[in-house]
Amino acid sequence: MLTPDMPAESLLPVLVTRPASQAEEFCPLLEALGCSVIRQPLLKIERVAETPAIKSQFMNIDLFDVVIAISRNAAEMGLMTLDQYWPQWPLGLDWVAIGPVTAAVIASQGLDVKMPAGQFDSEGALKMPELTDVAGKKILIWRGVGGRETLAGTLRERGADVVYAELYQRLVPVYDEEHWQQTLALKPLLLVSSGQGLEAIAAQQPSISKNVRGIIAPSRRVAELAESLGFSKIQIAASAQDADMLVAVEHWIEERV
Repeated sequence: MLTPDMPAESLLPVLVTRPASQAEEFCPLLEALGCSVIRQPLLKIERVAETPAIKSQFMNIDLFDVVIAISRNAAEMGLMTLDQYWPQWPLGLDWVAIGPVTAAVIASQGLDVKMPAGQFDSEGALKMPELTDVAGKKILIWRGVGGRETLAGTLRERGADVVYAELYQRLVPVYDEEHWQQTLALKPLLLVSSGQGLEAIAAQQPSISKNVRGIIAPSRRVAELAESLGFSKIQIAASAQDADMLVAVEHWIEERV
């Protein structure tokens, strides 16, 4: 395994594309593994202004049966908004998180949260017992503006009344070609934490798969997207959590030393 005291030319260059606020703790951990970290956020998370509809959803959240948080950002902003209207967390709600990163945010507030057993996406969530028999139930989904409709569409087919609370938007910084050439000069290992992030990269660099040495994907679905974009060297992490992404990077290093 590489160690931090090795010469710079021996370090594995790693391109981290997470939003800046989510990379602060992660990048030093990569450096401790013996990686040379290149930071280039491909998504900027911005909270949206609270609308009357969102205010009503949160003030009357006890009328819902289930709250589903799609992402870490959704969980953080949802709980922040809820705290404005509820001095104590409401009772009687089933809390569902799509993956362990999101679940950890909710659990940190003392709430009993459930998540899929291994497949951390909408398809995995739809296999959960809590979301199987939902006829007549009211479900609130915390998410960003836009996104996939698989989860809500299927829940509605199962008879649920599904409402979105869109709490943030994702903005994509645009980098010019000179910046990309500098970023990709060492042919780094690419780390992505979502399919949207990978799509944002491909939109600016259609030949990205040829200009990096491989990719660490946070799920099988993102790995399949990477394959469709021409990637052949793909390492799949157990999730987008720091610990799981680090393990995937370690495996990448060990297989190539």
